[in-house]
Amino acid sequence: MTNSLINTMTIDSLKLPFSFAGEFVLLTLSDVVALFKVDNSFKTKFYTMFIVESGFGKLIIDNEVHDLKKGRVFFINYNQVFRLTEAENLKGEAVLFTRSFYNLIYTGNRKIKNDTAFSHLPSFMDFSKSDLVNFRAGINDIKKEFTQPEVLSKEIICLLLKASMLKYIRKTDNANYIDFKTNRKSNYIEQFKNLVEIHFKELKRTSDYSEKLTISANYLNALIKEKLDISAENVIQNRVILEAERLLLNTDLSVTEISFELGFSDKSHFGKYFKKITQESPNNFRKKFL
Repeated sequence: MTNSLINTMTIDSLKLPFSFAGEFVLLTLSDVVALFKVDNSFKTKFYTMFIVESGFGKLIIDNEVHDLKKGRVFFINYNQVFRLTEAENLKGEAVLFTRSFYNLIYTGNRKIKNDTAFSHLPSFMDFSKSDLVNFRAGINDIKKEFTQPEVLSKEIICLLLKASMLKYIRKTDNANYIDFKTNRKSNYIEQFKNLVEIHFKELKRTSDYSEKLTISANYLNALIKEKLDISAENVIQNRVILEAERLLLNTDLSVTEISFELGFSDKSHFGKYFKKITQESPNNFRKKFL
């Protein structure tokens, strides 16, 4: 753990010899191990896809531990905290890309638009040998365009990347992703989730968000319950607690410092908020993982 906030990484901050304007890069997994340093925690301002061909290790995403193994493809969303550990002889590819790069070409199809299609995707999918060969073919096409760029290479990579993400989404076999329908209700829900991601530190009431959406708090809560089966307040609380857990597990910040970082007036208020939702104190939660 570090003595400050979790390291936030951008593609530019990786100081690579070549990337597409700090918005897209393709690396080997051995490059990733060298760049991200085993046992260090990172929060990234880009999407990350790992395709594991061989080797072993652990990938910790937030507080969930996953095995790195052959045929497993990982997807790490913006702002998720991850850490590599016990990495050994890892081979495969890593695709790093920003929202702006993915939206370089927008098809008009909401299934492909990243701010909806990537919401709550599973952290990994296991591919059969034949499925992985098919998936890897698309990644190889991306690699050719990236390593030997020509006119329109960025645009071609963008489209190939969309195809790869759709294959990942299809692999989930989840109708919520595959049959996403565009309507006003869905738009409100996505806008709400995006607003929570931006403002959860300072805004913790449903009414704060309903005002920004220019709808009533009751209507917003009904929409969220209908779609997510939890209240709008729960969505806000869950995001605050997720960030609290990230800071407790990945930094040496004191509980008091974390409470201020998350917008609470004092340690006591934060402690009661955390315990009400998790049924344990921040210090007890931290001790469990030491």
